[in-house]
Amino acid sequence: MELKVLWGFEGDPVKLKTESGRIQAGTVLDVEDEELAHALIGKGLVEAVKPASNKQAKATETK
Repeated sequence: MELKVLWGFEGDPVKLKTESGRIQAGTVLDVEDEELAHALIGKGLVEAVKPASNKQAKATETK
């Protein structure tokens, strides 16, 4: 999942595929660990570059 960093932070360099644990704002990361990606999004540190596509409701479907 591609993520754009909104706030600088320190993280795990192995999971984030960086040389050091320091991540600067404006950086785009490719994170394979979905749980880590969602945790970072939940904390407001990053945002998804490509939002997940949602299934469009058909006219015949109801709520």
